[in-house]
Amino acid sequence: MWDTRERLEQSSKIVIGSKPPACVNKCKNCRPCMATLVVPNHQKRNKGFKVASRGDDDTYYLLSWKCKCGDKLFQP
Repeated sequence: MWDTRERLEQSSKIVIGSKPPACVNKCKNCRPCMATLVVPNHQKRNKGFKVASRGDDDTYYLLSWKCKCGDKLFQP
């Protein structure tokens, strides 16, 4: 029974969070191709669109993984 419980705990730890993508062959012929976290620029919001919120959305950024080579970003 303990062995099963340990496996469940370990598998739940693996799922928590986000891991970088494998960026092999994702940057065309550019080298080195490495995973990087990207924060979208919140300044590029559509100023004419109003969102109902608690007002703390300026401190929240959606992070996403991309493959980067030089100054170019590629989808993983």
